[in-house]
Amino acid sequence: MPASISGRSLVALLLLAPPADCSLGVYAFCTLTSTRLTRESCINSRITFLQAKKVKKKTKKKAAPARGSGGFGSPAAQASPKPSGDYAIFPPLEQSVKDTLIPAPASVATEAGDLSEEMYARIGHVHGFPRFNYLSGLPVEVEEETAEEESPLSASVSFNELIGSTSSSSAVDSMSDLLSPSKGSSDIFATLDDVVGGGGSAPEVNGFSATATPPATVDVSKLPPFDKFRVLHIDPLVIAVDEFFTREECDRYIAMSDPTAGNKDGDAVMTRSMTVGKDAAAKSQRTSTTWFHHYKNVPELMAKSSRLFGLDDIGVFEEPQTVRYQPNQKFTWHLDALAPGSENISKGGQRTATLLVYLTDLGPEDGGATTFRDLGPAEGEPLKVQPKKGSALLFFPAAGGIPNTPFDIRTLHAGEVVSADCKSDKWIAQLWLREDTYEPTVPPENVHAAATEPISQYVENC
Repeated sequence: MPASISGRSLVALLLLAPPADCSLGVYAFCTLTSTRLTRESCINSRITFLQAKKVKKKTKKKAAPARGSGGFGSPAAQASPKPSGDYAIFPPLEQSVKDTLIPAPASVATEAGDLSEEMYARIGHVHGFPRFNYLSGLPVEVEEETAEEESPLSASVSFNELIGSTSSSSAVDSMSDLLSPSKGSSDIFATLDDVVGGGGSAPEVNGFSATATPPATVDVSKLPPFDKFRVLHIDPLVIAVDEFFTREECDRYIAMSDPTAGNKDGDAVMTRSMTVGKDAAAKSQRTSTTWFHHYKNVPELMAKSSRLFGLDDIGVFEEPQTVRYQPNQKFTWHLDALAPGSENISKGGQRTATLLVYLTDLGPEDGGATTFRDLGPAEGEPLKVQPKKGSALLFFPAAGGIPNTPFDIRTLHAGEVVSADCKSDKWIAQLWLREDTYEPTVPPENVHAAATEPISQYVENC
């Protein structure tokens, strides 16, 4: 192996042949946590070595040595109790990775308001959404050279500058600058290329070619920008958006899926909630029920999501979903990002953002929180986001914070079990965004372009 190899290449090589008895997602996570990342290697965007030792083959006479937090094959310095339950699947983060975490002060996590200019810049440059929550009345498209001139952060801003305190004047200068509310959204914009499909004589679905990607452009600039953000964690970035949906919209989305309400969206496809892993262990992690919807049947979700992310084309969205968790149901620890080389990633690239909208209220005693294992305010405490009707939860499962890795291992999260005596089911609507144009597969004849007219009508009626 060369003395220095890029982290992305190293991870890609290791993911080509995971152990036969190991889920791909779990193997990827363990591989990344075993790379012994240091702050210097993160800044230089290189991983210089992979530390691994062979573990003696287990026999009936002698037990295998204990494994530590380093992932596969890395023995612990001292024997420690074997983790059990959900925590046994993923090893703890290495200390060097923990050192990159930046929690949010309690004030910004509880008080809703607009984001700072620096936070908008961070979302634009680190996560790839330069028109995130743009100001009302601004043009849909701005020349690229203008965007470059007005950008408060250069394209070469380092990871250290984004999280550190001794950054250049073009980077975040202080924690107060990062969190101070701004008078409006960032004016960093970039022209988005329209996704225009070819013509030809291919059969049509909903009036569009079944073999070409039809245009799915939308104009949602008449919708007002969102102004009730709560920054729950700074790095990796986790944001709540209060009043994303109205209470009436929440009720309508439940009624579209709830069998007791007549399943008004007759085109929806109901299935047991799926996970990325294909083995029995991965499937046993989730016990909820999912409904996949046509884009055209959820104009509120598509319009508001496009407005939030600053998109004028909805072609990057995966199939819209509603998910129900009944009492005693949960979704254990998992990563939303897709493993390199997987079949799913070939359908539109990596998942760049996760957006959940809570459709019901659940109190702390009801369980059902979205829980981030490693992002709590104190060591060993998770960050818990309790379902609040109409509020959205946004985070970025890929790339944020650790250069040259296919996904951000720090965003490991779970859907906490709903209490057995909870009086209400937990309902959420959810969307994932891809890097490139996504080709939907369910329900049958589902195409992005069919939603453009319903979205336009919704925007006009707002």
